[in-house]
Amino acid sequence: MAPKPRKVTIRGREYRVLLPSIRDPRLHVAAVLLTLQVLGQTVLDFRLSIAQIVICLAAGAFIEFGYELFKNTTIMWPASGLLTGNSTAFILRVPGTFHGQWWSTRGWWIFVGVVVVSMASKYLIRWRGRHIFNPSNLGLVLAFVALGPQYTEPQDLWWIPMGQ
Repeated sequence: MAPKPRKVTIRGREYRVLLPSIRDPRLHVAAVLLTLQVLGQTVLDFRLSIAQIVICLAAGAFIEFGYELFKNTTIMWPASGLLTGNSTAFILRVPGTFHGQWWSTRGWWIFVGVVVVSMASKYLIRWRGRHIFNPSNLGLVLAFVALGPQYTEPQDLWWIPMGQ
């Protein structure tokens, strides 16, 4: 017999509660990305602040949690939103942020904008009930093309230097 679904009532409205599962592959990917972020801050000299990482994580989590709460009356761990935020923070850089500026919020609006566009693509660009594009990749490509090198740059480890 299947376990009874968890529910909670808040102000007279019933919400379904979905807890994270250790079997969820998104949690495994998130653990790898978190490890890479820690290495980037301590050993690899990423030009990214802890504040910029937290901004991306918070934006992704807030969007997914809010969407699920209001659209599907579900309270859930926002694994997908956190993964999108973490992926965005891992690849996106804004010129002028240097390693060691741990609490810099430089370009916060760019980080939030990329996460918003990424999450919107997940919910709005769908085919047969599923999103078509990798949300963070679509948001990042659009940001790099639309904003250009004056406002954005990709993480150096993701590109091969050409002509050297």
